[in-house]
Amino acid sequence: MTPFLETKNLSKSFGSTDALSNLNLSIHRGEILGVVGANGSGKTTLMNILFGNSIISETGGYTGEIYIDGEKVEIPSSADAIRLGLGMVHQEFMLIPEMSVEENVTMGKEASSSLFHKKNHALGWLNQTKNQAFCKKTMESLGMDIPPKTPVKFLSITLRQFVEIAREISRNPLRLLLLDEPTAALNYEDSLLLLQTLRELAGRGVSILFCSHRLQEICRICDRVIVLRDGKQVDEYTGQEMRPDRMAKAMIGHTIRTVHKTASSSSGETILQFSDYQVAMPADELRGLNLSVLRGEILGISSLSGGGKSAVGYGLMGMFPSSGRVQFHGEEISSFSATKLMRQGILLLPDDRKQQGILADKSVTDNIVFTAFHAGARFQKRAAGLFFVKDKKAASAYASQMISRLQIKCSSPEQPSGELSGGNQQKVCIARTSAMNPEVLFVYEPTRGVDVEAKEKILELLVRMNKEEQTTIVMISSELDELVRVCDRIAVLCEGTLSAILPPDATEEAFGLAYAGEWTHD
Repeated sequence: MTPFLETKNLSKSFGSTDALSNLNLSIHRGEILGVVGANGSGKTTLMNILFGNSIISETGGYTGEIYIDGEKVEIPSSADAIRLGLGMVHQEFMLIPEMSVEENVTMGKEASSSLFHKKNHALGWLNQTKNQAFCKKTMESLGMDIPPKTPVKFLSITLRQFVEIAREISRNPLRLLLLDEPTAALNYEDSLLLLQTLRELAGRGVSILFCSHRLQEICRICDRVIVLRDGKQVDEYTGQEMRPDRMAKAMIGHTIRTVHKTASSSSGETILQFSDYQVAMPADELRGLNLSVLRGEILGISSLSGGGKSAVGYGLMGMFPSSGRVQFHGEEISSFSATKLMRQGILLLPDDRKQQGILADKSVTDNIVFTAFHAGARFQKRAAGLFFVKDKKAASAYASQMISRLQIKCSSPEQPSGELSGGNQQKVCIARTSAMNPEVLFVYEPTRGVDVEAKEKILELLVRMNKEEQTTIVMISSELDELVRVCDRIAVLCEGTLSAILPPDATEEAFGLAYAGEWTHD
């Protein structure tokens, strides 16, 4: 049987770096093909070539051949890819934040009405009733109930992910869906909803190329999986051959050591106290949180989608309207402002690294030392004894140290950060946060979109910051398996309030009841 899509000797270089080298793959109708590999292995480059993303043409194009239904095709732009029946969910969202959920989902396929036609001219307008109904139906097929008129910029990362997915699965015709880390921002339950939808699409004959660092999901949903390392295919598995440990070793080339926090660093003293804390974050509202954060602990915060976990830190930083009392060292915080709190030693690392984290045109070194130089009075020296300038030697030494410690894959410390893979950009954000030596760190989805080895490096750094620098860490994450490995306590929210505070060794049943708001202490 002729594959729906086939590549022959597909290759792509960025300067002297081979991002993809002579890749030959095929995918049949209705097949779900998994693609796994470490950050920088070529997965996103493959997706960008197949979807005609501009970064490929702007950097010299690619070599090799692409066939669809046995016919050689050129895909110079995303518009050409869409005409061929391809859709893509990007790791870094391609939504328009200022537009509504409805406008993002229906873009390019809007329903319209017209009053009259005359010589190819018509008085027409968008049919908002039909567009809202179409959007609502598509979102509900993913298990999401979001008001269609909600601006995307007000949604949590999790809900934005579902909007991005909805936009692509509603394309007609959709023949091949390219998914680049579609579950990275989703918790376990939300991921299951998405995987079920993908299986239904495959059952209708849609081919799916599924890139993910969650190897358990790959094994659960994929018919076949290929492993990329340094731009080359190094292995392929089917059926019972697909095992997370086997794939992880093929990706990295060696066995990975997992991180576990062995002892609590908490003093038992309250450093942050939330009292009747409310945050009006659309679709993730907090309705009255009462929670103590202990000095020196790593506190995990988790919830299902819309349960309120995203609102905790973002409200504190003044990004959404909030009320109630928050005390730091026993004194009430009078103004929720990121700048003021940073000066007091409270820092937040956001989950949206593209919009709020990375300075794409600045070098890796500049990104790592940026906040510490401008707000933390580090990496500075006096020029002519009059004013402060950057101490380039100190900045370079620290950046090189962090590049080595976190294994940030870059051509040099001076490479623009926007050229790095998503996972390596995340490591740069973590390194920049570490340079500030915060007293309290709110860190959102710290391992989102990074490979299995990078996850452990990031978790190891957080545990080290907590132990060696006595940093109190509030880790907001959808990855419960990571929370139980590094946290002293885990606060579970349900419908905007605290459902339970559980120890990391609590049973799965206890966590399940807490997520549902039904946990009770005996």
